[in-house]
Amino acid sequence: MTKTARSGRFQPSEHNTMHALKQKLSRTFGPDSLIFGSAVLFLVFMHQMAFEDRFILILYYLAAVGSAYALVRRRALGLASAIVAVVTATMFAQLYYAAEPTTWSPIFDAVRDMAALGAVLFLTVRVLMASYRLQREEKQRALENQIQEQLVAMRAQALRQTSHEVRTPLSTITAISETLLDGSTGELNESQREFVQDIDDSAQHLLALVNDILDYAKAEAGMIRLAPQPVALAELVSQCVSMVSVRAKDEEISITAQVDVELNEVIADPLRLRQILLNLLSNAIKYNSSGGSVIVQIRPDEKNMFRISVRDTGRGIAPEHMEHLFEPYYQAAIADQGIGTGLGLAIIKHLTELHGGTIDVESVVDTGTMFTIRLPREAEMCDEPAGERTLRPEDAVLNLDLAGV
Repeated sequence: MTKTARSGRFQPSEHNTMHALKQKLSRTFGPDSLIFGSAVLFLVFMHQMAFEDRFILILYYLAAVGSAYALVRRRALGLASAIVAVVTATMFAQLYYAAEPTTWSPIFDAVRDMAALGAVLFLTVRVLMASYRLQREEKQRALENQIQEQLVAMRAQALRQTSHEVRTPLSTITAISETLLDGSTGELNESQREFVQDIDDSAQHLLALVNDILDYAKAEAGMIRLAPQPVALAELVSQCVSMVSVRAKDEEISITAQVDVELNEVIADPLRLRQILLNLLSNAIKYNSSGGSVIVQIRPDEKNMFRISVRDTGRGIAPEHMEHLFEPYYQAAIADQGIGTGLGLAIIKHLTELHGGTIDVESVVDTGTMFTIRLPREAEMCDEPAGERTLRPEDAVLNLDLAGV
């Protein structure tokens, strides 16, 4: 029993050793090594004849340059540099022995040649080592990028699945609560209506948070693609203001929108542009004070750009929070403003940059905040599979309760 236990205990180690040995053999006898070995053997055997026949000399250098080019294409910079070093060394040796020796001093000549050849050898080795180091670093970066992409994709997939599993029961809850509230199943008394309304509000809030997480997961995984088309800015702004007007009225906040007459139409993704504006308006209302105001201005900017500014008269943002404002999951809000994911501004920044624009913020504590987004009047077209632009339920809910700041 003891032997069996020990045998089983060392099996993983033996397996790892065999796997490491296979990997080492694979690297040793891989395509790069075969190209390098074949080229070196050819150069060694053809070296003497190459300097005696012009055609063989051409083949000699074709083999050297061709193998070096093949290795560079395979990103084997160290081996490619070694090929170049071999050719250079053979040429130098041939020219060295063909050159007439200089006789200044029997001792000095030998010391001079040894020092010079040592310097040449030292620099050659340094070049090979630097090339090999660059090759290692390049492979390491490629591996790290691949691992990072896989991690992002796995995380995005997990978030999508989790969000879907959470969204389905939440949608059911909201549908049932709305049915109860509209009286389709019978009239509710005042106490029952308050409870059902609380259920509906909480479910809507959770649904907005889930959509927020899903949007950021898609943005982080590079899954959001733009589909630019002509957008009437005045109409878009009017729709967004109407969508938040009920909440603004409840908070006793006035909203004013001004669109320059020169900006009749721009080329942008209407769904994502609407999402940017709604998120900014939502934050401006959320962090405003009763009786405050929100001003939306859309004006031309330099170099075929236009800017969207959303100014509020709220509490403002403290300077220590400004540098972290667009970081995911960061919130500069205080607790009495509700619970959020802290992803709203991170999503806005990502969507703005996808359009080729920039976002800036100016804020004074106890005075207000102004977000300014600069976008090109014509966003670049982006190829995308046709099915991805179908308006899905998660896109229809436009996150009207974000806690992005």
